[in-house]
Amino acid sequence: MRYYLGVDWADQTHAVWVVDERGTKVAMRTVPHTAEGLSEWGRELDEWRAHGTELWAAIERPEGRVVDFLLDHGVVVYPVNPKALDRARDRFRQSAAKSDPFDARVLADFLRTDHARLRALRPSSEAAQELKLLTDDYQRQIRQQTRLVNQLTMTLKAYYPRALEVAELPTALARDFLQAYPTPAALTALTERQWQRWARAHRMHEARTQELWAVLQRPQLPVPAHVVRAKARLMQSLVAQLTLVVEVVGTYREAIEDFFAQIPAAQWIRTLPIGDHGITAPTLWARLGDAPGRWESFRHLQAQAGTVPVTIRSGKQQVVRFRFACDKSLRYVIDHVAFLSLRWSEWARAYYAGQRARGHSYHQALRALSAKWLKIIFVMWKRQVPYDEQYHLATMTRQQLRLRQKQIA
Repeated sequence: MRYYLGVDWADQTHAVWVVDERGTKVAMRTVPHTAEGLSEWGRELDEWRAHGTELWAAIERPEGRVVDFLLDHGVVVYPVNPKALDRARDRFRQSAAKSDPFDARVLADFLRTDHARLRALRPSSEAAQELKLLTDDYQRQIRQQTRLVNQLTMTLKAYYPRALEVAELPTALARDFLQAYPTPAALTALTERQWQRWARAHRMHEARTQELWAVLQRPQLPVPAHVVRAKARLMQSLVAQLTLVVEVVGTYREAIEDFFAQIPAAQWIRTLPIGDHGITAPTLWARLGDAPGRWESFRHLQAQAGTVPVTIRSGKQQVVRFRFACDKSLRYVIDHVAFLSLRWSEWARAYYAGQRARGHSYHQALRALSAKWLKIIFVMWKRQVPYDEQYHLATMTRQQLRLRQKQIA
């Protein structure tokens, strides 16, 4: 016997609807997101499984504490796309009315009738999951750093644009300069000897020192004193925040590299022509995971990464569109892999140049190269083998020869 669970998760409580193989309602409950609530629900799940009942659950998210809880209690979890759930509601109710128990019921019945079209969640190892969390948090810190840099740039443009010409944010040189000379008045009072002393302390080349001194001596647009006072205070606050975030980003980068070096997969994923260091390879492997059978084919991986378009055919009309529905993080990291490979891979440069010669834009050519890389990476991931540039060039040559023979025939 098998029970189908629909779980509509939330922050405080989770609505659960359970049906059997005939669609008959077995149970309906609300589970508080507390230790007591989850423990009680876990005992019920264990009792069902002790009586030989197989448990399948549908939920709108592929990860999280509720998903981990279900997997820990032997439940087969099927993530359901929210768009699919929204369209499945029309089977039960034509109006727009909805509730959490109703969504749980839709999830349970949708899993019962359409589980053949869904893919069960295959969780990766704990090491892979931890690395994924680390890389995701790292990207959040990077986005926070970018937000602070943008805010600081706009603040300086409002009252002190000359400071932006000294060094690029968020470098330590730029932050030190702003702390030493926070206002246009402080820059005006600066003497050449003081500037040279400051530049030597920051190990600046003599030619660069003289070049910047000439820049700093140019006239500045006058700014009202009250604007300078207000914006200088904001600038100092942003610099303090940015300094902390830059330090955190560096710490995360070191932690990710050290953690990834201990994983056996690093021996083959590091052979990609994208440089020997950095977090691109760890981030890519974290998105791929190590659960056997997670990726059915390279086409499945390409679709998930959004590197291949969507074709819509209707009658005589055919439209090819950009694939918006995908794993955005995976698409970002594989695009970065393609970008880095332009420096280290001979065939990648040639393929990219060919795409541009056909009139494709930079992003189109890079996306096409990303799709090519995913075919290679899928084989590496499936067989756990390192990348070999010469082997790949030989394979491409053989494929071209076969294509020419078919054209001649």
